[in-house]
Amino acid sequence: MFFGVTPSAVLAAPAARPPVVVSSSSVATECAGKPIRVAARWYFPPGRPTALVWLQHGFSRTAANLGAVARAYADAGFLVVSPTLDSINLGGCAVAFNIADNAAFARTIGGVFGSGREAGSPLATSLIRAREAAHRPDVTMPYRMVFAGHSAGGEFVVVAADALRRADPVAFRRLAGLMLFDPVNSFFGGHFASAASSLGADRLPIRVIASQPSVSNSFGSGVAVLERTTRQEFLGSRLVTGIHIDAEGDSTDLIGELSEVGTPRPRNGRVIRALATGWSSDMVTGSVTATYYPGGDYYDLLLATRTVTTLPVR
Repeated sequence: MFFGVTPSAVLAAPAARPPVVVSSSSVATECAGKPIRVAARWYFPPGRPTALVWLQHGFSRTAANLGAVARAYADAGFLVVSPTLDSINLGGCAVAFNIADNAAFARTIGGVFGSGREAGSPLATSLIRAREAAHRPDVTMPYRMVFAGHSAGGEFVVVAADALRRADPVAFRRLAGLMLFDPVNSFFGGHFASAASSLGADRLPIRVIASQPSVSNSFGSGVAVLERTTRQEFLGSRLVTGIHIDAEGDSTDLIGELSEVGTPRPRNGRVIRALATGWSSDMVTGSVTATYYPGGDYYDLLLATRTVTTLPVR
């Protein structure tokens, strides 16, 4: 024992950071004229959330497949809600436009988030149930929000965001930006291109992390649309060794691995989570954290090690 120092002082250690808490709660809404309930996972940050992230999975996936990036967002201080949507639905109540047009459903879900701060709204009610189960009564719905989506979920949140812009300009002002993980546009319709162009004209911040072109991402056609239409000074990055499920990381499953004939690369996953949380935080605060952009230490290291390339803006 050191003289003049009590045992408790010698043994004292920094307080452990509270963990991210995950809870489930459905969201009541409607589609094709019928009431439905959408299952959702809520991820609660250790402290008071800075903003809400709507994190949407892609075709043939669920909220569970984006668990790794959802936890990264929560660790960075965001409250995350990740709904699980059908992939195929005859009424268009699905995450992708395949056998039926899903634009009306995207508009509806966009409206759910637009009204999320209103007492008694579907999203506010879902949060109340989720926070009770998580023992986090201190958490309230943040003012600012970011829409994020992977694969077909990227198209879905883009269409939803533009619908919110047109239907509820006041609620749209709460939307800080879009974070898209290898977004894929549908084979049918022009909703994605039209919405992306409108949002670009409105100067909404949009950031993209793309993988290499492949069958899974329609050979990069969704990213190409964003390069042409969104008018961003900086749109985002492409992973040099990226595959479509890198955003899922450890949360992927056998279906994802079989679809890619491969597994997510851990380094790519770490880069995705660092850039996504950094860019999203900047959207919310309206600032620029230099290290995450060309000319910054971290980003330039990614370029120098041929981990990423910068997406062109046409």
